[in-house]
Amino acid sequence: MTSPTPQPLALKILVGVALLGLLYMGRDVFEPIALAMMLGFVMAPIVHRIRRLGLGQAPAAIVALLLVGAVVGAIGSVIVGQLGDLSQELPRYENNVRQKIGTLRETMLRPLQEVQGRAGRIVGDLGPAPSAEPAAPQPADDGASVSLAGQLVAAVWGPLGFVGVVVLVLVFALLEQGALRDRLVRLVGGRDLRAATSALDDAGQRLSRYFISQFAVNAGVGLAIGGLLALLGVPHAAVWAVLGGLLRFVPYVGFPAAALLAGAMAAAMVPGWELMLQTLAVFLAVELAAAYVVEPQLYGHTTGLSPFSVVVAAIFWGALWGPVGLLLSTPLTLCLVVAGRHVPSLAFLDLLLGDAPALDLSQRFYQRSISGDAVEILADARAFLKRKPLAAYCDKVVMPAFELARQDFERQQISPQQQAAAQRVILQVLAELTRSPLPARRRAAVLDGSGLGLRLRRERESVEGRWQGPLDVPPGSLMLCVSLPDPGSELSAELLVRVLRSERLDARHATVKELAEVPPDARADAVGVVFVVCSGEASAEDVGALDACLAQLPQARVVALLPAQMAAQPPRDPLSSERHHHTAYSFEEALSLVQRRPA
Repeated sequence: MTSPTPQPLALKILVGVALLGLLYMGRDVFEPIALAMMLGFVMAPIVHRIRRLGLGQAPAAIVALLLVGAVVGAIGSVIVGQLGDLSQELPRYENNVRQKIGTLRETMLRPLQEVQGRAGRIVGDLGPAPSAEPAAPQPADDGASVSLAGQLVAAVWGPLGFVGVVVLVLVFALLEQGALRDRLVRLVGGRDLRAATSALDDAGQRLSRYFISQFAVNAGVGLAIGGLLALLGVPHAAVWAVLGGLLRFVPYVGFPAAALLAGAMAAAMVPGWELMLQTLAVFLAVELAAAYVVEPQLYGHTTGLSPFSVVVAAIFWGALWGPVGLLLSTPLTLCLVVAGRHVPSLAFLDLLLGDAPALDLSQRFYQRSISGDAVEILADARAFLKRKPLAAYCDKVVMPAFELARQDFERQQISPQQQAAAQRVILQVLAELTRSPLPARRRAAVLDGSGLGLRLRRERESVEGRWQGPLDVPPGSLMLCVSLPDPGSELSAELLVRVLRSERLDARHATVKELAEVPPDARADAVGVVFVVCSGEASAEDVGALDACLAQLPQARVVALLPAQMAAQPPRDPLSSERHHHTAYSFEEALSLVQRRPA
């Protein structure tokens, strides 16, 4: 079976441009359809609950439409009544409005007019003298006048027609909900019904959670604003509460518009500016509480959109479809993210717009290290260590990052500057995380670990002494980490020492060749555990040195640590199968063997 031929990039760009052009040119058709389909998602749970009562799809859809229409009509009638009362009260505030307009004109417009007048006089002096001939009168255009009734019909016909199309499409979408879903599954999935069903279920669940959460938050915002404005004495607080809750569905511009309208009404009520400032403060405080306290707890990452993608989506859809696009920007972008998660050719949409991290922690560690950025690595590490121990961080982040570094180093894809920057960052990060002395700034050797493990040890020895601590210790309390003479083993052994010390265990690091250097006044019974760290092939000489060392420590437990990430091939156990010992393949496993009581 032949694999499909990949499409060239130019063809994909042309298809994307054609789709954008189609969406823009056909916005008069697509806008009401998209709005009706989103309203259908909102009403789908209501229809589903009504169907549980035993009604069919059509009766349930009709009942749901009647219920929603009744609620909207009741709210609309209340708002219309409030607006009627407000229009009758406006003449009482005429003096306050005139006074504030005069104040604004004196403080803001008059200086601008003076500057404009002076600039005009200067420009007039530089220009030619005006002609003395009066301009000929223009004949009146009788055909340009339009009757008031015609203007009213022209102004109302467009919105009414748009609303009518939305309602019509919504009615048929609810009546044919099951059939439309089946057609969409067949169109999207073809013969793979499971994948199409999974994608549609994912989109439906995310949209439902988004709409329900948004409705709950906006309703709470409206209630809070209405109550606070009523306490301040702002008339018709219900109007501004409903207006704030409804306009909050329009991202970024709707809620500020409601706040400005309410502030203007408060400014017209009293001579001073205190009530207007208090009204604006109420809107600001409620919005901050909703945006930074309630919504993060309620939404979490249920929508799957990053905050940056929400802003970009509002700009994009607002420019493409105007106010309707701004209203539907988040749901439409959410559908694109779901498509990117289930359609391989659209995976870039999930990468660009989704909330999933583009790089995992190990990739971020490696990328930040070669760029010399220790600050972000430390921030990620501290966040990780709040949940898990240092051993897990070394296993899941540090060691995979070293594996990425080793692969790039073997392919000679890392420059000497990147190698030096990476070693400086790694030394600084490990010193910070393990509270060890900060490394001196010396030129690094290579990135794959050559000299890095021993250099980390020397930094500790500069403070702790040659033997990395006192020799007069209780019997069985010392843990000796022996590394084979290769960069990966030395680095893994030094990391193991720091992991053990993070658990308040006395761990020391020595290479195989250093085993012959016995410290003065050292006691063999002080060693309780011997870790043999191997990330490559052990030579016969190294195996002999290990056997000689372990023969002098018969009371010590022996653990072979074989970190597979530090070698191109899986390491082999350097210890003989005849010797009783444990084998660990990660720092967490090695730590658990130490903390476990010996049998």
